[in-house]
Amino acid sequence: MPEQQPANKAQDSTVQVGRQNHDTDTEWFFNREVHEEAMHHGWRPFHVDRFRVVRGRGFPDLVMFRQHPESGEFEMLVAELKREADSPFGEGQEDWLEAFKQMGITTKVWRGDSPDDRRELYDIIENGTAGHPSVTKLLPELPSSPIPANFGVVMANTIESIESKEMTTGEKASLRRMDPSNPHSAVFWKLISQRGMPRNLDIKKWGLITHGIALMSHAAGLAHNPRKQVGRVLYEGNQDQPGTAFYSEDRLATLLAARGPTLHRLLARLFRMLASKACAFNWREMAWFILNDGCNEERADEARIKIAREYYRAEQRRSSVTDE
Repeated sequence: MPEQQPANKAQDSTVQVGRQNHDTDTEWFFNREVHEEAMHHGWRPFHVDRFRVVRGRGFPDLVMFRQHPESGEFEMLVAELKREADSPFGEGQEDWLEAFKQMGITTKVWRGDSPDDRRELYDIIENGTAGHPSVTKLLPELPSSPIPANFGVVMANTIESIESKEMTTGEKASLRRMDPSNPHSAVFWKLISQRGMPRNLDIKKWGLITHGIALMSHAAGLAHNPRKQVGRVLYEGNQDQPGTAFYSEDRLATLLAARGPTLHRLLARLFRMLASKACAFNWREMAWFILNDGCNEERADEARIKIAREYYRAEQRRSSVTDE
């Protein structure tokens, strides 16, 4: 008898595990049912079963997309599948659903024991999300980004073109003389037609950027210096006035508080001031600030904070040198 005890224990353990997994298996069959139905109607589902280890707890049961067979529109659906009405959410599950929802993706929680959920589930799987009464809006109207995806390449090409010896003196003078709010220079239109420029660019903002680079490169030879932050140069200038700020605190405060056309006018004046002292700074930083103003205020404010931080750091450095 003692020799049979381990076998009995193993058998009892197997039975116990089977009992513990019964509820999970029921939900697994519901997942499989939905999965197969979705594939039948042309969806391409992604599913993580209970045997997989996934970084990011609570990832939804189903993420699937398809091209609608009639309209040709692409649609995406994220669903969390629960066995019963009172089945609780696991850790992180609601956060994942909310994140997808904020991106404009249709999210659903369907419960296998709910006839209403099942009807909605099969209706959406068969007919799609567009126009379904339970789907308020498939995709939100997102504002177009003012920053091209290849921002670094576009800026490098623009700076190189203006600073290049291949651009004639007359062409550079044309960029310096033009009104950035109403650019009329043929050279400007040639620049913004270069490969990689975004289609939805803001003419006035890019007019201001090219105008400023042309002004500063005329005096300094090179307008762009990636090692010099904008805020630092606003304080130090070309370091020919020790003990005083090149751009006063009051002017800085006015500049950072300005928006839209007012900001553009102040920047145009600033570029002329900097050109008069042959100053150069990081033009990628300045262009990022200009492009985000009025479009992405969070990023624009980050740029403002960075300018102010570097300005006052430069002031502190000069003060510490003076004190010594």
